[in-house]
Amino acid sequence: MTNLTFSKKPTQTDKKNHVRKLIAILLVIGIFFRFYNLDQKVYWYDETMTSLRISGYTSTDLVEEVYNGEVISVGKLLQTYQYPNSTKNLNDSIKALAAHPEHSPLYYLMARFWLQTFGNSIFNIRLLSAFISLLVFPAIYWLCLELFNSQLISWVAVSLIAISPFHVLYAQEAREYSLWTASILVSCAALLWAIRRKKILPWIIYGITVSLGLYTHPFSAFVFVGHGIYVLAQGKLRFNKTFGNYILSSLFGILLFLPWLLVVIANFSDLVENTGHVNLVRKGFLPLFWGQNLSRVFIDLNQGFSPFSPLHYLSAFLTGYALYYLCKTAPKAGLFVITLIGVTGIALIAPDIILSGRRSSIARYAFPCYLGIQIAVSYLIVNKLNKNYHNIKAFKKWRYIAIALIVSGIVSCAVSSQIPTWWNKSASKTRHNPEVASIINQSENTLVISDIRPGELLGLTHSLQNTVNLQLVSSKNIPPIPQNFDKVFIYRPSDELKAKFEAQYNIEKVQSWLWKLEK
Repeated sequence: MTNLTFSKKPTQTDKKNHVRKLIAILLVIGIFFRFYNLDQKVYWYDETMTSLRISGYTSTDLVEEVYNGEVISVGKLLQTYQYPNSTKNLNDSIKALAAHPEHSPLYYLMARFWLQTFGNSIFNIRLLSAFISLLVFPAIYWLCLELFNSQLISWVAVSLIAISPFHVLYAQEAREYSLWTASILVSCAALLWAIRRKKILPWIIYGITVSLGLYTHPFSAFVFVGHGIYVLAQGKLRFNKTFGNYILSSLFGILLFLPWLLVVIANFSDLVENTGHVNLVRKGFLPLFWGQNLSRVFIDLNQGFSPFSPLHYLSAFLTGYALYYLCKTAPKAGLFVITLIGVTGIALIAPDIILSGRRSSIARYAFPCYLGIQIAVSYLIVNKLNKNYHNIKAFKKWRYIAIALIVSGIVSCAVSSQIPTWWNKSASKTRHNPEVASIINQSENTLVISDIRPGELLGLTHSLQNTVNLQLVSSKNIPPIPQNFDKVFIYRPSDELKAKFEAQYNIEKVQSWLWKLEK
């Protein structure tokens, strides 16, 4: 007699275990990509400005001291102007940061102390951002737990952020954005916790998170305005005790932020000048940039902003439906997410539409919006899978959507991890630097002449050997060229400087950004 065996139908416990294993795997993958190839990506303009300021210098200082036609080695330039050293102290770094009040100081001071403790290198300064990015996981978990009282939604949100290519990119940058992400989430969770507990201590903690947020990024103010709108709306537009607690806590946070606020006020003209680039009109249709940036939260293959790209429309549709579903089925949580997204979104979009500009096309400014969207999508996925468990057709559809989000995130992270330049590194400032550096490093006893801006120049020097020599000029006149170098290259000269070289020397174009001077 033949024995027939039947596979046992998975129990609810089995399914929960499978989900836990999947979440754990995604979390491990996300952590891996945050630390993988940390020092292999090009060190681009904005990151060099981080290093310059924590070293105690400004771009003006660098131009005055180095762009004088004198020869300086790459090693000396980097050691002096890109890493903390004995020539400049903490007070000098604070002065350099005060000259750029559009950037709050907390991350930069942390980075200075970090490098002084663990040593100077690209790997180490990016390692700080990667470690900080790990705080995002417990922060998003706490926020979703406060919003939905659901561990599953919280863990799904953790998973989506873990493998989000957008978050991975900024977790590997020597900039304040991983710290800002964590501070946004913690302040949001702290607000909901304070509202729920109705005690003094949680409100004090919320006030501290307000201060930390402002010390991390000035756009945190938009998040806190959104919090106020949420609290006011929850109280049916009445000035109740909860709203009073919010006001007092916010004032407490602003009071703690007052020292830097006074710096911002005193240097407001510098802030306006330093941020003037956001008023420049960007070529292209702004909504296409919005769609492009939104799609990169879920899938990022360095895609362009073509109006025919389906990724923009699919991401926009998923986002729109997730927000609609959240507001319909969980109005209180929906209101919170809408205020998180809406205030920052309006603050970026309205000036661009009314006054013109490019604020809303800069993805890193919209972190609060993307966090709100990812929370809404997490809620949507979990609820659709749970509610359609016995509807096989609908269940499969949403399972495929979840799988697509997982696969697209992992593939995106894998692809971008192998390529030294990516969209967030600004192609116009970095795309040819790996090839240029390779050409220069192949030569010995080399001199590189340039009049390019400090940020672009410093981005290249991090890829050059320390023994390469530089001759930097701020005028458009050719400096006296020493005769003791075997090879002389000209890197990204201005049109005027290039024309003068062509008039006096034979120069050969080696690469798009590099010319060789023929002796």
